[in-house]
Amino acid sequence: MIQLENIEFIHVGLAVLILLVLYIVYKILVKHSSQKQLEQIRDNWGKPCSNNIVTELTQLYYSFKEKPTEDNSYHIDDATWHDLNLNEIFSVLNRTVSDVGSQYLYSLLRKPAMNQEELQKREKQIGFFYENQNLREQTQLYLKSLSSTNAAFIPHLLWEELPKKPIIRFMTFFLHYLSIVVLILTIFQFIHFSTVLGMFAVNVLVRYYLKKQIDRYIYSFQYLGKLLYISKKISKLEFSELKNFQDNLKENLKETKTILRKIFIFQFKDEMGLTDYINSYFLFDIKSYYSLVGKIEKYKKNLREIYETVGFIDSMISVASFRTEYTAHCQPTFNTNNKIVENIYNPLIKELVLNSFSFEKNSTIVTGSNMSGKTTFLKTIGVNAVLSQTIHTSLADKSQMPFIKTISSLNIVDNILEGKSYYLSEIESILRIINASESNVLHLFLLDEIFRGTNSTERQAISIEVYKYLANNKDLVLAATHDLQTCDHLKDFYNNVHFREQVFDGNLVFDYKIHEGISTGRNAINLLKQVGYPDVIIEKAESHVKLHQNS
Repeated sequence: MIQLENIEFIHVGLAVLILLVLYIVYKILVKHSSQKQLEQIRDNWGKPCSNNIVTELTQLYYSFKEKPTEDNSYHIDDATWHDLNLNEIFSVLNRTVSDVGSQYLYSLLRKPAMNQEELQKREKQIGFFYENQNLREQTQLYLKSLSSTNAAFIPHLLWEELPKKPIIRFMTFFLHYLSIVVLILTIFQFIHFSTVLGMFAVNVLVRYYLKKQIDRYIYSFQYLGKLLYISKKISKLEFSELKNFQDNLKENLKETKTILRKIFIFQFKDEMGLTDYINSYFLFDIKSYYSLVGKIEKYKKNLREIYETVGFIDSMISVASFRTEYTAHCQPTFNTNNKIVENIYNPLIKELVLNSFSFEKNSTIVTGSNMSGKTTFLKTIGVNAVLSQTIHTSLADKSQMPFIKTISSLNIVDNILEGKSYYLSEIESILRIINASESNVLHLFLLDEIFRGTNSTERQAISIEVYKYLANNKDLVLAATHDLQTCDHLKDFYNNVHFREQVFDGNLVFDYKIHEGISTGRNAINLLKQVGYPDVIIEKAESHVKLHQNS
């Protein structure tokens, strides 16, 4: 008897020892994984992230939460967004470590602020994360667990209307408990094993039918639990600079603690797919989904605030990383006097070109030959106007501008699907600018070679009148054109600047620097020479130009 007790004691001791060893191994693996992630975070700091392409999932939060409504709030419209290459700007700016942060940053870039208070709130956090490496890295380690694509489905759960509960959901509860009973009876050999197989087949069919309707919400549940878990960790960090955000997280987490307890079933994943088989037999995920839907609806406001707080924190860290790389930046100042930028540049231009510019008149015509830099300059001003009012950062030595709404008409294309010609698309694009100019809000209008889709006589006549209409002494207008005669008609309304080129050994050389006055250069025929057009075309074209000038 003593020997038997000793054997049992040894078995218990071995079991405890094995569990202890497994726990130690687990802790070592977790520490190793965290160390590896930390090294990756440090390596990526101040660098653009790979694979930061804007996708439909990136836009999900914006499309649900911030899409323009009738409240006249300021959103970058789709045409301006694409004109200014803001998808590419976002990819350069985005250094978030979570999909929640990426979605929030995209939305932030689409909706510039129109007041200093909001920008100062952002500046405080950007500066704090810029200076505090330890806290920043600890926060990023927490946020890393939300880096899976499935985390991007959370807005479906929090902003989309959830599917109504079907009548069949009651059957899932019955089948769930019945599957447990069948398994127990089979284990104790009261019924044949084939009953388990039959039960499995029925539940697979029911799960397949229901899961098609709620699949994206299931993905959301998987990471909503992680969002709540890391929010709890962030709320416990001991830094007073985060206190307001931590208090907000704590308050909302207190309201949603029942969700965190019930959502654990969605956290289990394995590479072999065993979890899926278990859910298929017991219907754990389907049953839990319908149990949680009501609570999600009840606490949606709290859950949304948690999502936005975490997204905001990750976004501000991203901006701090962006500033680390682009050291030539400033914090913009906002006023309606002395509208000036010094040594401004565009982050998408690899070879850095700095330009300084001031709105001596509110309206300016930019002239210059092909490829001299007119359109790039307009985009540079527009991009920095957006960055100034979103991430409180201007890529310049100095930026002093008013709060403005930026609208552009730069890259018009035919709309074949809607049956619109280039010209119709163009006049509709410019009409939205004309309509915007009639409001009391201050705008920055960017226009490039307007009305190219019609004949030269009508183009010039319409362009002159539109430019005059927009020169209202309220809005800021930057317009690029090749038409030097238009400049003569607008000399009382618009200031003139230009870009130029020089010819060295038969080759055109551009300095991409802005100069006062109207351009006198022409390079269209020179470009034909450079790409190898036949001499006969070049010579006859030059003859036509001379005849036109002499007539």
